[in-house]
Amino acid sequence: MSDNPNRRFGALSEPNYRLFLSGFAFSYTLYWVTLLAIGWWMWEVTGSAAWVGFVFFCDLFPGVLVTPWAAAIADRGNRFRLLKIILWIQVVTGFALAATAWAGALTPTVLCAFVFLEGALIGFSQPAFFGMINRLVRPENLSAAVSLNITVTNGSYIVGPVLAAYVFSFDLGVAPLAFAANALGTLVYLACLARVTLRAEPPREPQDTATLLREILDGMRVFVSNRTVSRAIVLILAAAILQRPLISLMPGINDRFDLFAAHRFTLLTASFMVGSIIASLIHAHRNSAQGLEQLTPKILGILGLGYIAFFWAMSSFAMAGGLAMACLCLIGVGTTFVLAGNNVILQNRTPEHLRSRVLGNSFMLSRTLGALAVISVGFLVEATDFGLSFAINAGLVLVVAYSLLLMRR
Repeated sequence: MSDNPNRRFGALSEPNYRLFLSGFAFSYTLYWVTLLAIGWWMWEVTGSAAWVGFVFFCDLFPGVLVTPWAAAIADRGNRFRLLKIILWIQVVTGFALAATAWAGALTPTVLCAFVFLEGALIGFSQPAFFGMINRLVRPENLSAAVSLNITVTNGSYIVGPVLAAYVFSFDLGVAPLAFAANALGTLVYLACLARVTLRAEPPREPQDTATLLREILDGMRVFVSNRTVSRAIVLILAAAILQRPLISLMPGINDRFDLFAAHRFTLLTASFMVGSIIASLIHAHRNSAQGLEQLTPKILGILGLGYIAFFWAMSSFAMAGGLAMACLCLIGVGTTFVLAGNNVILQNRTPEHLRSRVLGNSFMLSRTLGALAVISVGFLVEATDFGLSFAINAGLVLVVAYSLLLMRR
């Protein structure tokens, strides 16, 4: 094995990063237990898909509102301290939700209020989180750290729902415990962060005194003025527009093409996430941003064609479930290669004084556009069919990828 710290998952050689990653992995897995339990409780109590949709809207919408402000605040001060403050508030909020459910006082409206508050807290914490990653590792290991974070995130998408499914095998009496899972995971995360010693912060470029609104606008201006940043963000958004509808509408895809029994559609999702983990591990092993600006637009173009071919094949002839899983695994590799690769570019190329604004806002943009893509593709499915709807979605992404390649030439 090479001794070069810039290769082979170099970030794992650093104790502070290992400690951080352990806490983050535990916390994020239990976050999924709580998030899915919220939808489960809402459906069991109301029997209304509208209520379930609304409660998840409450999780997303406040983050969209607060993230630009939170990102500017994080760039002004101590990102690590801000992150820990928000996490403590999340602990209190999580246990308060569990106590309310335990006391029998939880109603759909009250649950939506708790979820709205949690969504706002996530909007505040994410810019601080993304802005401090470079202080956990040596600069030569930053690319591996970004990719390993994505690996853990994708792994939680598999482990968290499996744990949630076990919880759902009991009746609603265990709902308070499921609601407390995120708070418990966050406590463990905070305990790990308390033992982490960050590297010295890189110098921030001196800035003129400005209002918070001016700093928000300055952060957004970088999306247009900095070509490397703008290309990376466009590719992240394009990959998110491909990814989110596929994951969210997987139960319908399974049902439409008769791949598995209804309760086993998660095999398709797991196949996609396995591919995602493979791609993020490839980036962690590379531990470098070199060549990604040229490679990721090409991968995105191939990926768009792959989506179209996959749904054409599904619509044209009966495809075995195992073959569909293999195809989805490959699609997961391509999608996450683009997402992770361009996040690596952003982490390596964003100036220190703009880190939270660029990284936090790009995260929220990808989350928001991904959700809008789910809604749009869902409406298209109602009007046409799964194959055509996903082909249209992929075709738009292909236009973006091709335009970027022309711009580079």
